[in-house]
Amino acid sequence: MGKIDTEAKGYLSNVERFSDLFNYWIYNGEKVIQPENLHELDTTAIAIPYGNKSKKHVQKYRDLLKLYKAMEDDQAVYLIFGLEIESKIHYAMPVRNMLYDALSYAHQVDIIVNHNKREKNSKNSHEFLSGLNRDDRLHPVVTLVVNISGKHWDGSDSIHSLLSVGDERILKFVPDYRINLLSPDTLAEDDFDKFHTGIGAALQFIKHQHDDNMDWIINQKRLERVDRATAEFIQIATGTSFEIDDEEEEINMCRAWENSMEQAKSEGKAEGIIAGRVEGQRAAQLTSIRNLMKNKGWTVQEAMDALMISTEEQAEYISMI
Repeated sequence: MGKIDTEAKGYLSNVERFSDLFNYWIYNGEKVIQPENLHELDTTAIAIPYGNKSKKHVQKYRDLLKLYKAMEDDQAVYLIFGLEIESKIHYAMPVRNMLYDALSYAHQVDIIVNHNKREKNSKNSHEFLSGLNRDDRLHPVVTLVVNISGKHWDGSDSIHSLLSVGDERILKFVPDYRINLLSPDTLAEDDFDKFHTGIGAALQFIKHQHDDNMDWIINQKRLERVDRATAEFIQIATGTSFEIDDEEEEINMCRAWENSMEQAKSEGKAEGIIAGRVEGQRAAQLTSIRNLMKNKGWTVQEAMDALMISTEEQAEYISMI
């Protein structure tokens, strides 16, 4: 796991940010999922895939997995929320997520089956054979993929779009699986206001990190007071360098981002000037070499030796000539 992925996992494991993401995705920003009702789950899933002749167990690791307890008709209900954070486009994501979700359901079945066997809950041979009783129910699993790559997700978003067959007569018999994909580049500017933690600002900066101007940040009052953890995550996710005072807990990201963009432009201009000078010097040296070869009948090597061109540079001039 790369540094960006590791930092993103730590940043989004915070229950307030975690719930904020799912409240946006499921409830359009309404605060329905309460952070205090989220509980950490083991992100390791064990499977023995078909075709594995050695029967070795295969471990699959989710990025983040949490159990949510809610109330429905005065009864406690549970949901499982999984978060996958991608700093690169993962072209097999539909298969990967489908496997994760299937393993989560299989794990729930195993728990229920073991409980039923231990308590001898089966009422007939069918339930005994299944291990799962007719009235047993599983907890829903919702997996959300967050694209922090700063690029458009050009990978598949469903199993059907990965298949080599496009015949609808066949596909209607092949169950599809679609991923829940949150990609900043597809969000409208007012969508970022539906977040209630710094994750909204982080996603907005990821969306605009390659913009040539600062128009998008104008009048964004909420970006004038961004928590330190979010500012540090923005630095890592976007690769942008801006100063954060050691004593500041809230950062004015409008000013910090503008300063970083101006610095980048200045550095870019300086690099361009230097590059231009170097190219000018090379062109002049090349002309001198050719003049000596033409006027004195020297070889390219003799001309370069006379001009005292370094050994490291000689191969480049020879290829040009």
